[in-house]
Amino acid sequence: MLRSRIILAGFASAAALALAACGNSTDTTTGGDPPAGELPPEPGPEAAGDGPGVVLAIHKLYLGDTDRQGKSSSTAWKEFGYDLDGKISTKDSTDLCKPAAGAKATAIYEDGTNGRDNSFGKNILTIITSLASDASSQINDSIDKGSFTIMLKMDGIGTADNYNPLLTKLYGGSKLVDSAGMEIAPKWDGTDKWPVVAELLNGGNIDNPIVQFPNSYLVKDDKTGARTWVSGSKADIQLNLAVGGFTIGLTIGSALIATDIGDGNKKATNGTIAGVLGTEQLISELAKVAGSFDPNLCPPSSTFESIASQIRQASDILTDGSQDPEKTCDGISIGLGFEMDEIQLGEVAPKAMPGEDPCEAAP
Repeated sequence: MLRSRIILAGFASAAALALAACGNSTDTTTGGDPPAGELPPEPGPEAAGDGPGVVLAIHKLYLGDTDRQGKSSSTAWKEFGYDLDGKISTKDSTDLCKPAAGAKATAIYEDGTNGRDNSFGKNILTIITSLASDASSQINDSIDKGSFTIMLKMDGIGTADNYNPLLTKLYGGSKLVDSAGMEIAPKWDGTDKWPVVAELLNGGNIDNPIVQFPNSYLVKDDKTGARTWVSGSKADIQLNLAVGGFTIGLTIGSALIATDIGDGNKKATNGTIAGVLGTEQLISELAKVAGSFDPNLCPPSSTFESIASQIRQASDILTDGSQDPEKTCDGISIGLGFEMDEIQLGEVAPKAMPGEDPCEAAP
């Protein structure tokens, strides 16, 4: 049985791709006007951090089957993500990558609100919920029980509306325990001391996590009036979703993260993680999910091959986040939402035992 926890880890891309520039569904230029679709606010003027900083942890994760108020909706996915390719695409768009064999343009090329790219929420989430209808609830119940979380340590953040740059470090949270090592539920009141996942640290040094955003910034959004933190440079992020004792590992390429920071820096709302999933990597991970329920679903079973075909047909973008009408789509855009609360970094937790792939042991 695969380990039951979620780990969000990122590896800052040494050659991170810039956001696609202006254009709509028939424009492939990369200069001039700003992108037509939804993106985080641009950074403000240079301003060094002048405050004590804060550590925030994910308290709630939205996969796209509910809105941010928790109401179930088949169209909630439209409000999650960003316009990654700089195009507001429709079923009639002609400047996008070629659909995979058997795919229909109407199924994959209709963007969410204001150009948000999120084929994961539109097409893949229904496959996941067919295996576990309460996947979102299970994930968030695990967070509330203290099984795991994701933490952002924002050094130098204070009460101002603008900081640029702002060094931010990303940590994975292991199981929350008390002084006697007993598992406990978080209070979410700023006093929780969350153990840190050792695998996400360079040399086990808690001050030097693998994932760092040296060019992140905080800016007051002219459109909403919110104090919005943005990751700045993109990163490749591994998001492992634990549902019912098994894990779906999602590697989100060229990911962009943003969230609104409340007064006092104790809460973050309206968070977004947007990026691209490699189609074949996602198929491999869902093979493990299927095998966790029934070894007979392990590939190359005909049932799983049917699922794999559906996943390939959901590909709507290239893995580098771009579009090219001469190439076949090999990536799936994704948009997730989150909320955070203040916590404290605890000690470095012991390394976890590696998980097992149930399909490797299947006859």
